[in-house]
Amino acid sequence: MHLKNQLSFSLTMKNTRQGYFYAFLATICGSLVYLFSKAALNEVSLPQFGFWWFFTAIFWNALMAAHPKGGFTVKKFTRKDYRTLIFIGFIELVATSTFYAAIAVSANPAIPSFLRNLEYLFVSILGFVLLSERLGKWKLAGAFLTLSGAFIISLRTSPTDSFFTAASGLMLISTTFYAARTIIAKKHIRALSPVVLAINRAMFLLMLSLFFMVYQNLSFVIPSAAFINIMAGSFVGPFLTSIFQYSALKYIEASKAAIVQSTTGMFVLLGAFILFGTLPTPVQVIGGLIAITGVVFMMFKKG
Repeated sequence: MHLKNQLSFSLTMKNTRQGYFYAFLATICGSLVYLFSKAALNEVSLPQFGFWWFFTAIFWNALMAAHPKGGFTVKKFTRKDYRTLIFIGFIELVATSTFYAAIAVSANPAIPSFLRNLEYLFVSILGFVLLSERLGKWKLAGAFLTLSGAFIISLRTSPTDSFFTAASGLMLISTTFYAARTIIAKKHIRALSPVVLAINRAMFLLMLSLFFMVYQNLSFVIPSAAFINIMAGSFVGPFLTSIFQYSALKYIEASKAAIVQSTTGMFVLLGAFILFGTLPTPVQVIGGLIAITGVVFMMFKKG
């Protein structure tokens, strides 16, 4: 019995480490998404960006799905599984479109990346309500810090700006819907594999982008530099980031994965300085650090 418990503990520890490793990979890849997408959005409209971004994302995911160990299967799907995919797809339409719109209107991609930490606050709250995950005093303190950090980041940076930036409003909408997506995916991750969820997401967003391309009579021809950024970004974004995010949820709680992904802003901050020569204001950096601290507090095991 003792040996059995030891083996069970070792397996649990291995799965936990694997979950954190996937979450870290998702963080690195997710950081690159902000940089590649901002570079592309500087040259093309949002519908043009979305069409080619998610068209190439489907290509990358299809390559994985075609592999014998890719994890793509719909053989055992029930009507409930298909309804879940449709529901998640519509949530993704709102979450992702407002996310990239925030990047497009933001002068520095590090700003929406810091605001993305609001998602982890909402994940913790929804995890408590829907998944019975614990929400104690440390999580409540973390929630206060996260909201405070987001408020500071959202403040105007010049007298000509409105009190809150457009990016902050878009990110509030985006993170709310992303949190709902994460919780729903966590509940169904055993039935719906990561690659299935990633392809489902890309297909819904491709159709939305195509609709606006046709409605606005936009050209499908885009600059080569923008296309290269989209190809690279869609590989690390809708493909690798989605796969790693969903894979992490198979081994660790949604709230635990959040602490790793909360550091995305720091990687984006460095990348934005190297590629675009831009930095947030000192006040916005402080706000970002406060938000990250809040997420760390929310992930404390006790309290």
